[in-house]
Amino acid sequence: MNSIGIDKLTSKVDLGRSTIYRLIAEGKFPKPFQILPNRNAWIESDIDEWLAAKAGKPLPDTSPQPAPEET
Repeated sequence: MNSIGIDKLTSKVDLGRSTIYRLIAEGKFPKPFQILPNRNAWIESDIDEWLAAKAGKPLPDTSPQPAPEET
């Protein structure tokens, strides 16, 4: 699991800080978590899901696949 800060986030989603915080306040963007005092971050997979939803595309399945059974 990766976390990203506001600078990488603004670059990734191509939105400004004020737009991101407005969308958060409106409940339309993933909320950050406090990684340190006065330092917020976002879970990158949450951002990827948000982007995929906006683009109308499903995320690729990255869940672990079961190992094939031996015979």
